[in-house]
Amino acid sequence: MSISQILKESFDVSKKNPLIFIPMLVTSVFSALLSLALVGSAVPMIGRFANDEMAASPEQAMAGIGTAMGGIFLVGILSGLVGLLAHGMTIGMAEAALKDERATLGLGWSRLVSRIVPMVIAAIVLAIAVRVGSMLLVLPGIIVAFLLMFTLVSVMIDQKGAFPAIGRSFQTVTKNFKATFILFLVFIALGLITGLLGFILGLIPILGVVLTMLVSAFFTGYITICLVRAYRELDVTPESAPEAEV
Repeated sequence: MSISQILKESFDVSKKNPLIFIPMLVTSVFSALLSLALVGSAVPMIGRFANDEMAASPEQAMAGIGTAMGGIFLVGILSGLVGLLAHGMTIGMAEAALKDERATLGLGWSRLVSRIVPMVIAAIVLAIAVRVGSMLLVLPGIIVAFLLMFTLVSVMIDQKGAFPAIGRSFQTVTKNFKATFILFLVFIALGLITGLLGFILGLIPILGVVLTMLVSAFFTGYITICLVRAYRELDVTPESAPEAEV
């Protein structure tokens, strides 16, 4: 398996099918607006109750802080849900684009709807597994993310249930360990570069926020295309272990 070929083909697909990035961009905009509406108003509240008013009225202060933290939790839940829908749509659109079919938003949505239940179940299981692993000195969480990185792709492409898809991802990664490990490292490197670029762009007033969302949408969409492209190649010959070429 040629890593460079996967990256190149995925980039070519990206240029020909810009609509693939719309679901992730919508997620970024939604999360930003929701955070501004809920978390943005919560921060001043927490700061106000952190001073003299905390001592004067501890019950009211704790109630205010609880409301603020509830808003932050709600942002995380809703953003995660919208992100899941966007990821499912992106996988469906990426698969179509890699087959030289039209990658439309309608196609992505219809494929997502048909697989919504196993997608939600798989996403919840993955989130819990990675979170628990991350609590154990971070490294176990990274290992879990690596072993299960094809789970949602399998749910969408193979039409598998949540747990069979988890098993399929584990099997695919372990049977093709060298190739998938190098690919995973490439994803991490691209993520670090994207994070640094996003930080730099974020320093630009107003415009930086927009540019950061665009960069984030492109990165997540591009990585999804790469995952689908790699999975298709590994899935064709599951009994062999292709050598990874950089």
